[in-house]
Amino acid sequence: MNPASIVELGVLTLTNPSQAARRLLDLRPGREVLWLAFFLAVVLNGLVQLGIDQLIPVPEGEPVPPTQPIALNLLRSAGAMMLSVAAFLFVGRMLGGRATFDDILTLTVWLQFLQIAALLITLIITIALPFLMLMFLLATALISLYVTLHFLNEAHQFGSLAKSFGVIVLSALIAVPFVLALTPGGPV
Repeated sequence: MNPASIVELGVLTLTNPSQAARRLLDLRPGREVLWLAFFLAVVLNGLVQLGIDQLIPVPEGEPVPPTQPIALNLLRSAGAMMLSVAAFLFVGRMLGGRATFDDILTLTVWLQFLQIAALLITLIITIALPFLMLMFLLATALISLYVTLHFLNEAHQFGSLAKSFGVIVLSALIAVPFVLALTPGGPV
């Protein structure tokens, strides 16, 4: 894939996520490529999060959150991403889906790269216009949900966005206790 086709696929993901999912699933990258892309996404996500932590000013009077070790952040990011892949696969199969591990990993990694790009754009805009940060984060979350619904529908061959929504809700119910357990200072 060249840079132009990557941009084209990114635009297609936002405009027609079902077709983008089919195109991604047709690529059938090897498992080595998938794992390399997975770890690249984890590292890039860690760098963007570090940038956000370092470049976004803390309002006056607010306590500065303690800096977490980079290795711990990378481990948490990898764990959360892998947990979502496993939950989407397991719950989807319980609801009659047919996706494979590689299918879900392919689509999750691609979505992660798009979210990293969105966070970078948000970071740049936030430095210039801080009051727009929450709006961009909310827009990113809503678009991500929309794309994920279509990606799961295509991967599991449901033919129903309602089933895809069920996969997301049930996966969250499975994943939340694990994420809370991995969060230092969390309620668990």
